Amino acid sequence: MKNRICILALVFAFTASPLFPDCEKGNCTDGEGTYLWLDGAKYTGSWKDDTQHGKGTMVWSNGDRYEGDWLKGKRHGEGSYAKSDGFSYQGTWENGYPHGTGTVTLPNGDRFRGQWKNGVSEGMGTYTTREGLVMPAVWNGNFLGR
Repeated sequence: MKNRICILALVFAFTASPLFPDCEKGNCTDGEGTYLWLDGAKYTGSWKDDTQHGKGTMVWSNGDRYEGDWLKGKRHGEGSYAKSDGFSYQGTWENGYPHGTGTVTLPNGDRFRGQWKNGVSEGMGTYTTREGLVMPAVWNGNFLGR
């Protein structure tokens, strides 16, 4: 009997512990809820079939943050992603990657606005320095010229 009580006490202690990922608030299956992962990442927003789906915000333990649309657990639609170092992307996402029109802001304040395909900058765009100088730019995965 003592062994059973000890086992039940241990099970309760570990399942009530923040060491395990858990739905902190609401409905993280089909509805609105807040989920906390083991690594400290936290998602607050819409859920469908146990995954992020709809509008929501993910904040990672390193301070990076995405706020916008989700589809089946991936960033998809309109959204903004900001890294803790000052880098950010705001625009269209598809299947978890920047895809379509978007703007990258670098930590020094310079900005590139243009097209993205599967997370890679592609084609014509504009590069704007933090001082306000606007230049046409051509990108194909990397900066090719101004």
